Parts: sequence; C-alpha cells; structure tokens
Amino acid sequence: MITVYSRTDGMFEVTPWTVEEPFPIGAIWVDAENPTEEEIYELQLTLGIPLPTKEERERNITLSRMFKADGVSFMNAAIITKALGPYPELSVVRFILTENTLLSVRDIQPTSFENFSERLKNSSKDFDSGPEILQGLLEEMILRVAYNSDLVTNDLDRLSHRIFDPYGLKEDEAELSLQDVLRQIGVVADLNSQVHESLHSLSRMVAYFKESQSDNQYLVRKLDTHSKDIRELTQQSTFLSDKITFQLDATLGMINVEQNLSMKILSIFTMVIMPPTLIGSIYGMNFQFMPELSQPWGYPLALLVMLTSAILPFLYFRKRRWL
Repeated sequence: MITVYSRTDGMFEVTPWTVEEPFPIGAIWVDAENPTEEEIYELQLTLGIPLPTKEERERNITLSRMFKADGVSFMNAAIITKALGPYPELSVVRFILTENTLLSVRDIQPTSFENFSERLKNSSKDFDSGPEILQGLLEEMILRVAYNSDLVTNDLDRLSHRIFDPYGLKEDEAELSLQDVLRQIGVVADLNSQVHESLHSLSRMVAYFKESQSDNQYLVRKLDTHSKDIRELTQQSTFLSDKITFQLDATLGMINVEQNLSMKILSIFTMVIMPPTLIGSIYGMNFQFMPELSQPWGYPLALLVMLTSAILPFLYFRKRRWL
C-alpha cells in the first residue's frame, strides 16, 4: 500500500495511491508499506530513483550501508515489532531522501509511523519538506524505543518482587514458579537486546542524517537532541542488561536453594526413619535364640526403642536448627 502525504492550503492531505492512478502533485512524504514488485517499479519510474528490493530490505541492518548518490540519501533503521508479544522482532525500514521528498519503504506496521501520521494530519505549520518529515519520524521512533525500554523496566521490577518477596505480591503474580520467572527473564532480555540494537541503528542514522544536513541549523539542533536521547537510552539499556544478569543469577540461586532445601528435608527424613528401620530389621531376622522374642514385654520394648530412635535424631536436628 502506498500512501502519499502532500500539503494543500497549509494542511496535510493524505492520499492512498495505486499504480493505475496519477501520482499526487507536491508529495512531501511517500510511505510504501509492504509494496509489491509492481508498485516498486512504478515508484522508481515516477520518482526517478532506485528502490531496494524485498531481499535487500531483509538484509542484516548492522551491515547495511548508508550513502548519498546524485543528491539522494539512502538510510535505514531497525524498528522493533511485536514488542508486547513473547517474540519481539527487528525489521528494517528504508528511508530515501531527496531535497524535498521523503520515501519510506517498510514491511511492517510500526506504532511510531501511525502516531506520526496522526500528528501530521493535525499539523498546519511544521514539516514542510522531506528532511523535516524524517526528523519528525526519527523523534517518534526514539519515543517508541523509550516506551519499549520502559516495558523492560516495569517487567524487571515485577520479576524482582517475585524473586525476593513472593509473599508480598498479588495472588496471581505470587503463583509464578521460579521456572516461569526464568522464562520471563529470557523474554525481557530478548526485548532489551532488541532495544539496544534498534538504538544502535538509530544512532548511525541520526549521525549520517546530521552530516548530510549540516547546512540546516534547525535540523542540526534537533538531531543533536535526538543523539543525546539515544545516548541516554543506550546507557539505560546497558544498565537494564546488568540488572537482567543479576536477576538471572538470583533466580538460578533461588532454584538451587529450593532444590537444596528439598534434598535437606529428604536427608533428614532418611536419618529419622533409618534407626527404627534398622531395629525392625534386627528383630525380623528370626534367629532361634533371641530372648526378647519369648518375653511378653518384647514387642512393646521394640516399639519403644524404635520410637525413641526416631525422636532423638529429630530433636537433635531441631536443636541445630536444621528444621
């Protein structure tokens, strides 16, 4: 789907475009969402610039090169998708910037694009050119990364309470086993790593964009602010990574404590039950000459000795505070 944003009487006009229709005049932003090969071909003819194929869009974002050719800048950024699901992913969004027009090519529906689209519809003064559109998009993408980083922080706080204070939580949260906590830490760690990688790609893009717009002081100031925000978020992501490692170690330690406690209880139970078992085994050997067997007090005495041999180890363990 191709969406074209253009200004008419000071307001933005949003036009869905198909290859059968004439291309809108005065386009400032052309947003190509999951375009077909036919749409890519028609856009290349209309705009006169080469566009990436689907295979090129799916290449590793870290290895993707940003460059400028014939006055057209080619940039890319990694955007997080499915952040609220169990398996967040990174997807590459390509940005092609001419002097006045921005073209974005994507295969996802990021929330930042939806928010910026609504922002444009209500804007009457800002974003008069492609570079200003790209700066606004970058701002929304950074805000979305910050939101995802907040999700990591909130999840880690909740998991921390479960690890160290399982009795101070709500009933549904306290029912989480440590194995469940371990799995959720893995999910949070995955999202945090995606946040870190997305920030890395945005940092590269902001640096390149700032260099290409060095003569526009308004954009340079804006991009300096974005660079500062990215640095702060990167530091937070690094801190959260350390916190994830700490919680992972703590959870594994708690699991070991629970396992050791289970083995301790089993060992104590074995020590308590072993003496009576030994005594019962002795009197069950049925030797011919065992005087106690022929006495009327033999059976009660054997029971008393067995009970005493079980109680004494129990009292000893209680005194040593092993129970």
